[in-house]
Amino acid sequence: MHEAPTARIHDSVPIDSEASVAAGRTAGVNVPLLIVLGALVLAALLYWPTSSEYADLWQNTKRRYSHGWVVLAASLLLIWRDRAYLRAIELVPPPGGWILVALLSAAWFVGFNAGLLAVTTLTLPLLALATVWAVGGNRLARRASFPVLFLYFALPVWELINPLLQSLTALVCLGLTRLVGIPVVMDERIIHIPAGWFEIAGGCSGLHFFIVALAIAAVHGEVYKDDARSRWLLLAIAGALALVTNWLRVFVIIVAGHLSDMQHFLVKVDHYYFGWFIFVFALGCYAFLASRIPRSTVASPPGPRAPIAKPGRVVTAAVLAGLALASGPAWALVVTARAVPHAAQPAPSVTGWSGPELHVSDWHPVFHNPDEQYLVAYRNEALGDVALYRAAYHVQRQGKEVSADGNSVVGARYRVNASAVREVGSRGNSFRLVELRAAAADGREILVWSLYAIDGRPGSMGVTSRLGLGLRSLLRIPTVSVIALAADCQPDCDHAARALEAFAADALPVSLAERDQGN
Repeated sequence: MHEAPTARIHDSVPIDSEASVAAGRTAGVNVPLLIVLGALVLAALLYWPTSSEYADLWQNTKRRYSHGWVVLAASLLLIWRDRAYLRAIELVPPPGGWILVALLSAAWFVGFNAGLLAVTTLTLPLLALATVWAVGGNRLARRASFPVLFLYFALPVWELINPLLQSLTALVCLGLTRLVGIPVVMDERIIHIPAGWFEIAGGCSGLHFFIVALAIAAVHGEVYKDDARSRWLLLAIAGALALVTNWLRVFVIIVAGHLSDMQHFLVKVDHYYFGWFIFVFALGCYAFLASRIPRSTVASPPGPRAPIAKPGRVVTAAVLAGLALASGPAWALVVTARAVPHAAQPAPSVTGWSGPELHVSDWHPVFHNPDEQYLVAYRNEALGDVALYRAAYHVQRQGKEVSADGNSVVGARYRVNASAVREVGSRGNSFRLVELRAAAADGREILVWSLYAIDGRPGSMGVTSRLGLGLRSLLRIPTVSVIALAADCQPDCDHAARALEAFAADALPVSLAERDQGN
């Protein structure tokens, strides 16, 4: 097959005109287009837990990725707009392309059972693109790569740069505030002025503006098929304007707080939509600057419909890629079905402590949808009262995870003020617990000690431990549990710490030993 010659266009007219698209149309089914759309749809259906995560991420209008539905629509429109070009691509499936799909599916399965949201959400677009490559070959995958990978503008990969943007916003606003003569000092990311203080929190970083601006610039370059230099220049302009927009937003709010003694609408009520109001003007500036920069466009017009030279090879590749794509979810179903039923474990008796008894304080840890849990109280005449909580997950899935957002060992009524690590020795073993010092709205304080366990063996539930959990889940899903102990800081938190240490030394071995008898 001979490729059409490359044309260079030095203006801002889209190369995909109706005339050029019509020139590429022929009768018959557009198989490459069906492969690309089919890979996206099949991946979304088979990996519905991750698709549900996307929907949850995008549905709140005040969350950082609320533009996700627009990004998805743009991806699909770009694919449909490219249909004449896709039709002209010869399908050449690579030998063994399905192996890459199977490996990515296994990676999703490991991340899913490990509760690593970053792994599952970031793997899905790669799975769709790998499926396109496995069925259609290199040229089809290259042509579909932009609209498929464009979905990353709606996924939380950008959280990695959020701390940097926070610090940058704080430093710039500190300088601007000093420049206009307002007395100001900064403690980490908290800006203090005479009227009050402003925390440059995660939502003040401007990350949302930054992502949306880059997405707009990326689409702009793709629509006009700009060369690499022009695209990078558009991205730089859009990113710089987004940063300036956020700096101006935060600076105006600080000035409004200074002039109104912290009573201005932007300070007391809402400043979210104010930022988007400024962003509209920034987009106008972007359009003006983008129209003034010299840009080169590289494109090739659509050719005639490419015949499928070896339809049997394409069909075989499609079947193998589809089976590989389904391997991860199917594996998850098989392992879950083989899980051994577990009888709920009762709260243990602890030597030297009366109980377990009904827990009546306002400390209630929050863990969503565990397979079993209890919250009970114990008493020691010399040391006072201690509460014990345990939640266990024999199978984890969407909305039923020990490390899910919203889960908390301190519960909804307490706010964490300090944290530390405690080592407790018992029966020749050493247990490493996280200590949280938390306060209620009325000022009362409690100490909470907690640890996680995998099949009864303490684990940190950090990235390494969770990856190990996911790998073990390839053969059998282990039970993951959380154990938390709490005591009121009465008469003080040092006394509470002594009570927790004495209780933990006897309670932890018993609590862990009674785990998962079904296994």
